[in-house]
Amino acid sequence: MTSGRRERILEAALVVVAREGCHGLSFAKVVEEAGVSSTRLISYHFGSRDDLLREAFGLVLAKAGAFMGPRIAAESSMRGKIRAYVVSNLQFLEENPVDARAAIELASALPSDPGGLELLESGFRDGQRSGELRDFDAHVMAVALRGAIDASVLDIVDHGADAARVGAELAELFDRAVRA
Repeated sequence: MTSGRRERILEAALVVVAREGCHGLSFAKVVEEAGVSSTRLISYHFGSRDDLLREAFGLVLAKAGAFMGPRIAAESSMRGKIRAYVVSNLQFLEENPVDARAAIELASALPSDPGGLELLESGFRDGQRSGELRDFDAHVMAVALRGAIDASVLDIVDHGADAARVGAELAELFDRAVRA
């Protein structure tokens, strides 16, 4: 399978998950959405439905990382990185509503740490060690930050909430919560 066809199948899986949830994903629906000839193409290259879900989620995370990474890296302080993480995350999700809906579904359906909690925790601990951030439970704060972003996604996608305003408010809220 060409990488173009593979990506088309993954994108089609994201559309199906965004529309119908993980429970609604079937190879037949992905075939129809992707415009490919057979479910065998999918099962051959992805093995199982769970493999397809994991790889589709990996695609969303890769796209989000490519969008957010440079914005976060451009910041020199941990507080600036946290702000860039929040704002760019919501901006990406606003600009990519299919990915947003699919990511929420996939994050809740797949085991592991798809939301990057370990990365957030590590960043919080680094900021604490440098003295830039106050002492707090890094895991609790990472869960709270990830949860606040996830809870805002559907408000933005479904109800047209202004992602820039939501991002600014959440960034300010968490900046106040973590700063030394």
